[in-house]
Amino acid sequence: MIQSSWHTHCFMVSQSYPEQVFKERQIMNILIVEDDISLSASITDAVRSWGHTAEEADTGKDALKKMNHRYFDLILLDIFLPDIKGHLLIPEMKKLWPHSNIISMTGYNSRDLEREVRKQGVIYYMIKPFDIGHLRSIIDHMNTKALH
Repeated sequence: MIQSSWHTHCFMVSQSYPEQVFKERQIMNILIVEDDISLSASITDAVRSWGHTAEEADTGKDALKKMNHRYFDLILLDIFLPDIKGHLLIPEMKKLWPHSNIISMTGYNSRDLEREVRKQGVIYYMIKPFDIGHLRSIIDHMNTKALH
């Protein structure tokens, strides 16, 4: 239920965004690391509709494999993956590509978890479900910073 309403929201946001934004940004390579296939597909569709490239990984192992072959400007990382907790994966990702930005995502928040994840150097800590427009604002802000 959440995924289908979220996907609809993605479509509405992408249709109403000012065209000027598309002309004043760079294309980002984004890795979505999420084991919920429907949610991952919704995020991927949204990211691509905003003009960026996106790849999906549903495990930590798959994410590291993809990162061994390609640089990603941004990684959207679910904290609870089937094979590893995301905050334990972040140091491995940073070893491969220290300049990749990471946004963590979790549906099971606690202060201790947030503190632990933030220690790993994520740029943003998102609690699911989140508004897709908020994610777009973060990505657009990163693009604006990168261009200046």
